[in-house]
Amino acid sequence: MKKALYSTLVFLFFLFSCSKDETFRTADISGKDIDFHITRFDSIFWNIDTSDVCNECIRLDSTYPEMAQIYIERVMLMGKLGNPMAQIEYNNFHNYPAVKTVFNTVQQEYYDINDIEQKLKPAILRMNVLLPQIATPNFYTHISFFNQNVIVGTGFISLSLDNYMGEDYIYYDSIGIYSYLRQNMVRHKIPTDYMIALLTSEFPFNPSGNLLDDITYYGRVLYATRCLFPEEDENVILGYSHKQLEWAEEHEKDIWDKMVSTHVIYTTNIIEKNKFTHDGPFTQPFGQESPSRLGAFIGYQIVKSYMRNNRNVTLVQLMQMTNGQEILSKSKYR
Repeated sequence: MKKALYSTLVFLFFLFSCSKDETFRTADISGKDIDFHITRFDSIFWNIDTSDVCNECIRLDSTYPEMAQIYIERVMLMGKLGNPMAQIEYNNFHNYPAVKTVFNTVQQEYYDINDIEQKLKPAILRMNVLLPQIATPNFYTHISFFNQNVIVGTGFISLSLDNYMGEDYIYYDSIGIYSYLRQNMVRHKIPTDYMIALLTSEFPFNPSGNLLDDITYYGRVLYATRCLFPEEDENVILGYSHKQLEWAEEHEKDIWDKMVSTHVIYTTNIIEKNKFTHDGPFTQPFGQESPSRLGAFIGYQIVKSYMRNNRNVTLVQLMQMTNGQEILSKSKYR
């Protein structure tokens, strides 16, 4: 009886040890809470008093000082706050039929963003534990009319909702947005895009490194995002469809072998590096069936292997690393 009990305990311990995934750093957020909401600056700006635009813009700046000036001056290009011509510029913009259509369709799609807030809130709580040096910014939404999707400034971050209207949104095709971009212009990408934008602003990209430095940078950002959204599908984190992720996983060894054998991982040529890290219909060296950004995909695999094999390394320490060769050497990635 004792022998049987001992065997059962050994088996359970073995099963638990094998099934426990220690690849990703976790945060216990049970019992933690924050007062969190996203400010709908898109609606606020649209509904100002059109008979007194100049003073309304000044009022907005006093209420939303981090957001209003940047949006009015740099995104909407209405001149400096207090500009008397703002009245004419705003009303011309406000009354333009296509602009009205975009605004109205955005409001219809995003009349309620509670689902987005509920997905972001636990990610912020995890960030406060895993990356405590990052101050929680104010979150906004805006409309850029397919222009500046992300605005990041001191103490705030904003996404342009008109760039998340779904792959088949009527205006995307007419203004020539490529299909490989449209696949990520969808509602469910908003929470992770907020955090990716925040992470890249807190840990800026250094373009002077080699391709290995670049892909491990993107890998670190993707890994951190995965830690903040542990229940999110991995293809969403990577910006792939399920089919694209399956292709990348199936060909992972071939991709890495080619990058190593051609020594491209050590190139500092920007054009060559961009082939592996930028959006496109495919990753050029691997044919038209491949998804784009396969360099970032490989970087993500390297970082996962590094964190799996270096369990004492915190997420803070990982995000402060800049040497791709060091990460690769200690990752045991093959």
